[in-house]
Amino acid sequence: MDISYKLGTIDYASKFIINNCKSKLILFEGGLGTGKTTLIKQICRDLGSNNNVSSPSYPILNIYDCKHGNIFHADLYRVKNITDLNELGFLEILDLPNWVFVEWSNKFKNIFDKNHTLLKIKSVSKNKRKLSLSNYDF
Repeated sequence: MDISYKLGTIDYASKFIINNCKSKLILFEGGLGTGKTTLIKQICRDLGSNNNVSSPSYPILNIYDCKHGNIFHADLYRVKNITDLNELGFLEILDLPNWVFVEWSNKFKNIFDKNHTLLKIKSVSKNKRKLSLSNYDF
């Protein structure tokens, strides 16, 4: 499923994702500056989180509160190997029933062998994005 959205209508994209994903494990793919974290901020708001959502590029993993339990937000951009993920307990987090958002998941595709939703974001212009949503069942 594909949609296009502008920054001013990012809430539309967020609701589209929440309503069409079949898994709470959502993998985000897109180049630098395509708005992965910006979209995740809106999804967290729509899920009821009042936390300050920010890019976990340096801590690698952020945890936010919401009315449905914790939301886990990982950024694998700087992760070098699977050992670094194991030290965070990341593989165990993937088995939790919580929402889990993963940026740069394409670096470690082999660990996502469970039901998940893949979102691919592409820049169409400075303020417009194309979003492709695919659900995968294992």
